[in-house]
Amino acid sequence: MDPVFKKRDELLKKIPFFWNIVLTQHSDFANYVRASDFKYFEAVKSIVVEPLALKDDTASPRDFQVTIEFDDIEGDLSAQTITKVFKIENDVSKISVKNNRTLEDDELDSELGFLTSEPVSLEWPNCYEKINPDLISDKSTLEGKKNYRTGMKTFFAWFRWTGLRPGKEFPNGDSLANLFNEELYPYCVKYYTEAQRDVMDESDTDSEDDSDAALDVDVEEREDDSDSKPLSKKTKLQ
Repeated sequence: MDPVFKKRDELLKKIPFFWNIVLTQHSDFANYVRASDFKYFEAVKSIVVEPLALKDDTASPRDFQVTIEFDDIEGDLSAQTITKVFKIENDVSKISVKNNRTLEDDELDSELGFLTSEPVSLEWPNCYEKINPDLISDKSTLEGKKNYRTGMKTFFAWFRWTGLRPGKEFPNGDSLANLFNEELYPYCVKYYTEAQRDVMDESDTDSEDDSDAALDVDVEEREDDSDSKPLSKKTKLQ
């Protein structure tokens, strides 16, 4: 299917706001990002998910990478292409949790493994300067902690997610990665089509409502006119 997806990816780039519609209309995607992130999805030019096994014979069949290309938003976001790699890890001792302890094997299935990723650097929106974790000099103050926690919940913080620091990084980063891998990328045309159909249905409903309203007004006017008009000669004779 790889050649088919590559051809599809090139075609999707020609559809204005394709990925913005897919991301903003998907019922689950909104659960992973902040409301303020949505304006930046208009700048998403393409999203591509690829199994690492296509590039590396030693990679696990469950390893993959997500590449997102952003157009620029003048004065706020720079045009950039970011690739984030996700790999299955089986050593649960690498996970750091609160109270300086590590997860025990019975808390996580070491045989199935868990998703991990290396942090990826990118240019954050200028409007996020206050909550950009890299720009917060003092995270010990009340304001610093608040801004850091807010920043770590934005979509751009997902690129820093490692899967090894629960509670201290972007929440549910593995679930969002799997959403891209298992739903958003392979079935994006389906979600786009459904979103367009919903818009058309709403438009048809609005048109029908307007037509009904116009008809009601027309009927009322006719009834009013019939009451106010003088009787015809024929009516008077009767």
